[in-house]
Amino acid sequence: MSGYIGTQPVPQATQTRDKFTATGGQTSFATSGYTPGYIDVYLNGVHLVVSDDYTAANGSDVVLASGATAGDIVEVVAFTTFESAIVAGGATGGGSDQVFYENDQAVTANYTISANKNALSTGPLDINSGVSITIESGARWVIL
Repeated sequence: MSGYIGTQPVPQATQTRDKFTATGGQTSFATSGYTPGYIDVYLNGVHLVVSDDYTAANGSDVVLASGATAGDIVEVVAFTTFESAIVAGGATGGGSDQVFYENDQAVTANYTISANKNALSTGPLDINSGVSITIESGARWVIL
C-alpha cells in the first residue's frame, strides 16, 4: 500500500461505493451489489448502525429503518475481501533478496481450480489417497 505507515491491514479488500440523493420518505436504495455483513452505510456523512438504522440482507438493497428527507445523501460502501494469489508459502531468502517461493510437497485436501483460472505448483507432488483435484472448464494447472 503506497503511502501507508504501519502494518498493512489483512485481509486486504476492494471496495465499491454507491451514492444516492434521497427523495422525501425514501427507505429503499438499490445498490450495485454487496455481501451481507461487508458494508458501511452513511446518511449525510453519519455512519449508520446495522439493524438499528438499516437492514442489508439480500445483496442488493439497503433499507433504512426511517424514511430519509428529500435531498439527504445516502452512501453505501461495500467491501470485497480477497486473498493473495500465493496461497502456500511466501518469498524468503537471505538478506533482503526475498526471491524464493515454497510450496508443500503433498496435497492433503480436496481442491478445485476455478473455471478460467490458472494454478502453479512445483514438484514433485504427492496427492494423498482419497484426495481429488478438480480442474474446471478453461482452467489450467501447471506443475514445474
